[in-house]
Amino acid sequence: MKNVRYLAGMLMFSTLIGHLSAGEPAILQSKVKGLLVIELADGSHAGTASQMNATALPSGNENGFELRFNQSVGEMMASATKEVEKLMRVRHSENLPLGHTIEFGFEDKHSPKDGPSAAVACALMAESIITGVALDQKFGVTGDITATGEVRPVGGVDAKVRGASRRDCEIFAVPEGNKTAIDDLYISEGIEAISGIQIILINDIDEALAIGREEKSPEVKQALDDFAMVSKSIASNPRNSAHPKVLEKLKSVLAVLPGHESARLVALDGLGKGPQRLSLSGSLAAIERGASQLASSMDDGSFMETGMDDPLWDSLSLMEKLRNKVDKRTRPYLESYLSTAAFLKQHRGRTVFTLQLQREFQEVIAKITSERTKLLNDKDLQEELMDE
Repeated sequence: MKNVRYLAGMLMFSTLIGHLSAGEPAILQSKVKGLLVIELADGSHAGTASQMNATALPSGNENGFELRFNQSVGEMMASATKEVEKLMRVRHSENLPLGHTIEFGFEDKHSPKDGPSAAVACALMAESIITGVALDQKFGVTGDITATGEVRPVGGVDAKVRGASRRDCEIFAVPEGNKTAIDDLYISEGIEAISGIQIILINDIDEALAIGREEKSPEVKQALDDFAMVSKSIASNPRNSAHPKVLEKLKSVLAVLPGHESARLVALDGLGKGPQRLSLSGSLAAIERGASQLASSMDDGSFMETGMDDPLWDSLSLMEKLRNKVDKRTRPYLESYLSTAAFLKQHRGRTVFTLQLQREFQEVIAKITSERTKLLNDKDLQEELMDE
């Protein structure tokens, strides 16, 4: 993203010229939307955008500088905040607001918070306080960050996209390393899931700042405005992704913002070249969601129910739709669950299970365990999952 990095650098230089004297923050408060998730019982995630804020306070130590949360957070989040502090010390060694502590907080102060995914949001708020750059309140971000400013991938990105959309985030920055999660979202939920919000991949803090600041460069602002027009067109008719004028707009967006993942996927959709197969991790997650739904219906006995609301039929239908979408290496695992659901569907009307049927049922259940074990013991697959 050389264009974005250059523009971000020029904007940052102009901001630094106007700094207050060293030892004083340029502004006292900043805020931005951070994206968080909670894990549900079935292993899936629910996401939300949480308004985060930062305040610069006198510390009583005229030579001190510290970043911290004003509420209890987990060890991973506290550790990630220390990385942000190191980054700020390196970026602003000549103009740190010495004698001040920057405190971060979430709008929800009572539920537990942990993980590194708020690190980029914290870095942007600290940057805002130190330099005076205001942040766009329609912008949300997720991602871990290193002391060198490199943005690292985090989990639950698909749920975070949905959470961002519900909280009026128009622009959502996601680590480049989470690209496959956005592709998986397109495959699972269609073009509408990624065209209604501007999802932009970022590699470092400068790329995040270029799109997250309130006063953007004219080129970046134009690119974002152009995609907003495309988004409205897709909302009125998803087939508009193939319109020549839409494709031309998307080309201009990507020329300025090569990491604009929403624009890339909409363009591929319009050309009939959108991704069709889930990533390895996305495949396993989708299978596990379907399996969890099946297991739940077995646990509570609802698999025996028929009619309009048929939990077993819903589970079977959900998993059958995955057949042509999952990574081929995971298909035997999916088929083992489909066999179990089909067996239950075929025999659920029985009042008595013969010994033969019990043996057959044990065999289909054993197949699930066998296929799961094969995946767990496949070194190449496990290494690929770690890389994702």
